[in-house]
Amino acid sequence: MTSTNQIVSSWTMSGIHSAKANFFRNHDPFVKYHSHSDRTTKCSGSGSGGNTCTIYGSAFSPPTSYNNKKYFVVCTSNGCIAIWDYEASKYGSVGPLEPVLTVSVNGENNRFNSTVLYDLQFIEISNGDHLLVASGDPGILIYKWSHFEDAISSVSSSKPQCQYPSSAISIPKVTPITSFHPHPSPSAHYGESVEINCASYSKSENVLYGAAGDMFGCYQWDMSTEKLLGTFGGSNRFDRGIGHTDYLHVVKSIPDNEGSPGSQCVITGGEDGNMGWWEGKSRKLIELVNMQKVIDRNRDMFSQNNNPAPNSRTSWNIGSNSLWVSSMTTNSNWLAVCGGSECSNNSITSRASMGTTSSGFLSLWHLPTRTCTSGCITRENLNSVVYNQSLDCFVTGGNEGMISFWEPTNMVRSSRSWSSPPATYSISVDSNMMVVGGAGGKLDLFVDRIRVSELQCQS
Repeated sequence: MTSTNQIVSSWTMSGIHSAKANFFRNHDPFVKYHSHSDRTTKCSGSGSGGNTCTIYGSAFSPPTSYNNKKYFVVCTSNGCIAIWDYEASKYGSVGPLEPVLTVSVNGENNRFNSTVLYDLQFIEISNGDHLLVASGDPGILIYKWSHFEDAISSVSSSKPQCQYPSSAISIPKVTPITSFHPHPSPSAHYGESVEINCASYSKSENVLYGAAGDMFGCYQWDMSTEKLLGTFGGSNRFDRGIGHTDYLHVVKSIPDNEGSPGSQCVITGGEDGNMGWWEGKSRKLIELVNMQKVIDRNRDMFSQNNNPAPNSRTSWNIGSNSLWVSSMTTNSNWLAVCGGSECSNNSITSRASMGTTSSGFLSLWHLPTRTCTSGCITRENLNSVVYNQSLDCFVTGGNEGMISFWEPTNMVRSSRSWSSPPATYSISVDSNMMVVGGAGGKLDLFVDRIRVSELQCQS
């Protein structure tokens, strides 16, 4: 019989390599993906005054908000959901503009001394309600967006501009209507659950998927019954080793009309550098793709300043499985996937360097055939990728204090723009507006490719 200690030891050795753990302990404090054994250093702290937060997720509010008001919302490393007025933010201000409402989720089924939120998105369920889904250390918290609108209205009627909870004004309490939690994990201290790093909603199945930081991989919850349907994609013994060998960063549910005819497809990406393609209903593996092997086989396709991409026998790697998959997005039948690697170029300070070391990658996949058609190797690690329909391009952000714009058919970089966050973790798009958030609590608002205002989210 396998003891709990043996399970923990096996998971630790196979999932979090010593080189990777060493890297995260000794490099940039803003890097999001820390080892699970070091929860106290997961948030940013040093490097920006020690009292600011990191913005990990962002989203624009639904277009049907009452009073014709529109907002954009972010989640942070100190467990806050902050909301800005869409129109007021477009025109800038003297100094960074503060949010109209900031709600702390600490204390909401909190299983940790501090709560980090990594992902935030809006979903519309079958009855037409718009829900705000926040993922992180507490698992998944689900709110009614109308409750936030009521709170904003209440604060606005009390005072023209909302202050932070430490001020005299009373902040209305907004609580989740439900929450989902992963299993207690042997990879966490004292049998705690670990975080949900990303969520994705399938409206046709009314199912919510959660990419977890533990051996169970991806969780699947029924939104109607609020019950767990199952887990898949992890390295636990029930999956017989089929799936990811390390924790997940991202999950993406692909609708039937986007490359998976007749079947709901779910794609996962993780710290092991693998992409998993899964049949949503049955949770069965379709294909597991290793990004390092894809790049090795297609070096000419993955150009780097018109030079072939590095391979697993060059300075690209420090050890095996040095690549990780951090973010993905779709554009019709196309999937863009980005990530990073272990190398000396991971530090934010490298934004000032013009070295040639390779850190990240961006790849384009044809969904119906699961074929990689183009890609690029980047000097920076890439943490986030979105499709901007207004500009007809993909947009990425990483650790160089800039965002990049890419041609949608061949992943050629067309332009770059400076951004306030020294490291970008979240990009959201609404029409010709774009919000870029990251380290230091910085948030930039772009119109097309032009930055028009800077916002600040404080701790």
